[in-house]
Amino acid sequence: MAIFYFIREPGSLYECVTLISRVQFVMGCTGFFERGGRFVSNKWTRLYSLSCACLALVGLSATIYALVRTELMRERMQQLDKLVLSIMAMELVLSSLVFVITMLSLHSWTQRYVAIYQQLAEIDKQLIVDFGARMNYGKVLRKHIVVLSTVAVLYLGAVNMGLARLAEGHHLEIVVPAALCYIIITGGPHLTGFVHMSLAELLGIRFRLLQQILQPQRLLKPQLERRLRSLVDMVKQLHYLIMDINDVYNLTLWCAMAHDFTLSTSELYIIFGRSSDISDSNQDVGETMGVMLMAFLSICMLVPVYKMLIAPVYCSRSIEEGRKCLHLLEQLDNWFPGNPAIKQLVESIMRWRLQYKIEYTSGRSTVLDKTVITLYTSIVCNYLLVLISFAMTQQLGEQVEQQKVALQDWIGI
Repeated sequence: MAIFYFIREPGSLYECVTLISRVQFVMGCTGFFERGGRFVSNKWTRLYSLSCACLALVGLSATIYALVRTELMRERMQQLDKLVLSIMAMELVLSSLVFVITMLSLHSWTQRYVAIYQQLAEIDKQLIVDFGARMNYGKVLRKHIVVLSTVAVLYLGAVNMGLARLAEGHHLEIVVPAALCYIIITGGPHLTGFVHMSLAELLGIRFRLLQQILQPQRLLKPQLERRLRSLVDMVKQLHYLIMDINDVYNLTLWCAMAHDFTLSTSELYIIFGRSSDISDSNQDVGETMGVMLMAFLSICMLVPVYKMLIAPVYCSRSIEEGRKCLHLLEQLDNWFPGNPAIKQLVESIMRWRLQYKIEYTSGRSTVLDKTVITLYTSIVCNYLLVLISFAMTQQLGEQVEQQKVALQDWIGI
């Protein structure tokens, strides 16, 4: 893409993640941002971030209340199914609740959060100075730009066009602020999930780099023991960073996963379970509303589905790369036999590996690996079938009642 030629190549980890950190800060989910090659966090940054979050919550509540009071919106809402209205109301409540939990949780872990990036930057510096590694920060930054810009265009377009069509182009002074507030409230937790994936990817990249260094032909004889101890310390530090990431993101990821599960199930039910209602509708307005609603929900579902399907893959890859590093370290005794210092180092690594079983987790028990994808998909499909069967049973009951009334009218009772 031509735009990348105008973007300065990042020279440090802080410049590499400055885009996602600043967007996260603007959305009120963190109390720090990058400035001058480091992260800045003080009472003023936290106050600004909290103020933006509170304004988004108050703004969404005020604009929704103003929209509901308009005659046009009341007519449109009466055309929708009551179950669909209940799902929409539940989505607004759950989104606001998850946003508040995400904001408070990440703000409470601000110092630990900043320390994760600081330790990563120190590891990068050590890799560059001691082992001559080349960190391709530009590739990671370009990936962030592509993903965030694509999601922003789709999400902003879907929300704004959906609300504008719902209001038929009227009351734009209310619709546009409502859309922006909703985007901030829902986009903050979604972006937090992407940042978690980015951290897992950054750790996986460094594990792969250490694997390239941990080769017999690259381990030079001069100062061998010092270099090996340095590599062992870096592998351990990266694994400890996984534990730090779990502490920072445990509550946030658990709430986000619960919200994504509820949202995906409800939206799939509206899309598939209510499509027959649209095809049978004889009212042009109702049909237009149904098609517009399904298009809006289909686009909005892309973000939670992407998170639930891709995040476990990044986490699993990071853990696998870390295990490969530990396996290579355990082979040092075979590569350099007869060295008691290296033998003792290998034994300490094996004891450490038995003591620490490190995995990415959500909450305190859910392990984020590839099995989560199968679990999530099966649960969503099962609940979707239950909701659709419930709706079909309800429709069948209504048809039976209509037939009974028609039969009574025909008999003359």
